[in-house]
Amino acid sequence: MKAQLIVILITIQCVLFSFDVFSKEPVLKAGIAKVDITPTENLYMGGYDESCRMGPSNGAFGKIYIRTLVFDDNAKQIAFIEIDIVSLPPENYLPLRQMVSKETGIPVENIMLGTVHNHAAPSPDERNINSEWYKQFNGNVVKAVKDAIADLEPVKIGGGTGKSSIAMNRRKKMEDTLSELTFDENNSSQSYGKYKMDNPVKIREMEGVYRLGANPKGPIDSEVGIMRIDKLSGQTKAVFINYACHGTSLGGRNNKVSPEWNGHMLEYIEKNIPGVIGIFAQGAAGDINPRFVGGLDGCEDNLENTANLGYEIGREVVDVFNRIQTNNSLSEIKIVQQDIVCPLKYNEVIKNFRNTTINVPVTAIRIDGFTWVTFPGELFHQIGKEIKSSTHSPYPFLVGYCNGYLGYMTTQQAYSEGGYEPWSSRFDPVTEKIFIKGVEKMLIKLQ
Repeated sequence: MKAQLIVILITIQCVLFSFDVFSKEPVLKAGIAKVDITPTENLYMGGYDESCRMGPSNGAFGKIYIRTLVFDDNAKQIAFIEIDIVSLPPENYLPLRQMVSKETGIPVENIMLGTVHNHAAPSPDERNINSEWYKQFNGNVVKAVKDAIADLEPVKIGGGTGKSSIAMNRRKKMEDTLSELTFDENNSSQSYGKYKMDNPVKIREMEGVYRLGANPKGPIDSEVGIMRIDKLSGQTKAVFINYACHGTSLGGRNNKVSPEWNGHMLEYIEKNIPGVIGIFAQGAAGDINPRFVGGLDGCEDNLENTANLGYEIGREVVDVFNRIQTNNSLSEIKIVQQDIVCPLKYNEVIKNFRNTTINVPVTAIRIDGFTWVTFPGELFHQIGKEIKSSTHSPYPFLVGYCNGYLGYMTTQQAYSEGGYEPWSSRFDPVTEKIFIKGVEKMLIKLQ
């Protein structure tokens, strides 16, 4: 009897040991959630100079959200947070990530806090500090992450790549002109806003000068990166989308809150794929605008046209999504973080010779054939494409406007051409090569 009891105990221990080992296998789980943050108050909006906005918002055309996608491999969790606004104040990114970490247990370095760069949304800055929207903002971010964690379940994943031409290169090479239009009508217009003039001056442009505008012959990154996430039953659960295009189809004269083209894209997708919740991460859109921008090149703000732009790319996503086959994932989540040291440009250095470089925080993540690389600001699309190619991954995503805001990082060629982006950038022209090499070294660690 004693011998039988010993055998039974050993058997139970073996079963429990096997279960414990199995439970620690990297079985991928995912959870997704969205929280409606459409304001009911009239708020000051971000993205354009106040000289053009001329006051707070006046109603809304569509809804804006905080969207969160959490992955869990039984050993670690990562969270992607995307907010339908233009950006956060730079000093707010780390404290908000720390708050999310404290409330959820997800390490700060595993939290990707991004914005979709929507120029038709309110801004969580001091102008709106007394509003209920502002007071609830951080709590809503935490809620979105907690809701996504509560939604965690084992999933199957698959990837696809679509194509879209809703974007257009925005670095316009001028011809000899004499006009009353400024190079940026969403900043200092002579016909509208604070700087409106009764007797506008004629502005001389010379051939070869680069300004903001439509450049239909210029290059873009037309890839639409798509990750499909299904429940183990095969029922659709979520979709992650990555595309490079500013949220600027509505210009500075527009005072209606809008989800912009990307929000309308998700609206279309969620309507046409039963049970799915979508999340969009803005790509390397530093030199890329939508096909039309209110206030530029004679285009006027049109809320319906913006919605149709979103529906156009939404149809492409739905078509590709429906052809993606999903599979179980037993791969662990691999994640690498690093500050890539980059040089400041000359006029920044002479302000303080003790500060000649800037740290660029970057996170690289890999799950199966999917690789994400983050950037805290506005990256030119050529740099984004080179980084995506360097991942040697079938489904690379460049996630811009994430975990901080350091402004524009342009190509070295753009500095020789001139224009808004290199003028406003803090980085030295050689930074392009330094940054790409730094990312490539990070990606080796994901192998």
